[in-house]
Amino acid sequence: MKKIIILLVSMFLFTSSPLVFAEKSINIDKTVIDEVNTYISIISQNTENWENAKAKYEFPLYDFDGNITSFLFTVEEKGEDKGYIIISNTSQPEVLESTREGSHPYINKKKNEEKAVYVGPTMHYVEQEDNASYLDLRSEKVINKRSLKSKGSLSKGFTNKEQNEPQIGIQTIISYSSKILNVADMAWYIGCSPTSFGNIVRYWDSNGYPNLVQSTTTDKTLIEVLATNMNTDRSSGKTDWNDRVTGMINFWDQKGYSVSVSRVSDSYSTHKTEINNNRPNIINVVNDPTYENHDMTGVGYEEYQVPEENFKWYRFVIVHDTWPSTNKNIYLNLSNFSSWNEIVTVKPN
Repeated sequence: MKKIIILLVSMFLFTSSPLVFAEKSINIDKTVIDEVNTYISIISQNTENWENAKAKYEFPLYDFDGNITSFLFTVEEKGEDKGYIIISNTSQPEVLESTREGSHPYINKKKNEEKAVYVGPTMHYVEQEDNASYLDLRSEKVINKRSLKSKGSLSKGFTNKEQNEPQIGIQTIISYSSKILNVADMAWYIGCSPTSFGNIVRYWDSNGYPNLVQSTTTDKTLIEVLATNMNTDRSSGKTDWNDRVTGMINFWDQKGYSVSVSRVSDSYSTHKTEINNNRPNIINVVNDPTYENHDMTGVGYEEYQVPEENFKWYRFVIVHDTWPSTNKNIYLNLSNFSSWNEIVTVKPN
């Protein structure tokens, strides 16, 4: 595979490529740079984001065994951070995670002194100086390496969970589509399940079910009530799988409404259908090194085809991940992660 050397000298490439050189010499596959440039070009041509954006390479991201899983790029526009891109370190690199605003999650990492770790969707860590512990950037807690519950999904390689979908023929016209619902983004409190479901409750309270939440109810109060209904463990933040379902149904019943809540298998097409019907859902991932499994609120999707790659589809699930340290809308290429576990649909009756 062809490689090029990116020299980090804080300067822009004066070519059609929107890439900025990095700060020190490092070997990086040319395919990685091409994929980043293609991604920025597609997004800038089809949305209001990144119209004049440049990508600046930051540093490689590792797993807990010291293997490079991916590479981090900052997206800049007019000198301001406008999001980030994490792209896989594979023979056919793909964008795994990105945002369209703010800085990347490793922004406070001490350059060259600490190793940045990325092992799955929104699973961001920084190795500490003792080489025996990691800072979980979401919870801002230091975790001993021996206490990690999982090596992380990236260490097991990628799986293509949409591989049975029909192949797109060469005659198919390139397309781009995206949709984001106006859903709350409450900060994690008590547990990820009551917080993520709370975002959905807030959404439906503003969309036809006004008795779900009183105007004076705070986010924490709402989450507390949901946590009680879901039997969430107040010390660990864990909620049993089916308690999420019955707890949400009971909450709606207490408010005088009926709702169908169902656990279904992970599927981009199911998620897209729910979003197109203006219904946010729950996206659950497993193999989280800190929490074992984690609920996020699914609020949108983005998909496009690349004609140079035989019109291959690229599909992203847009989530609110409950962590106050991250940006609001996070774009995740979840079909490339073995950690995507299930969807929980919420359909008012």
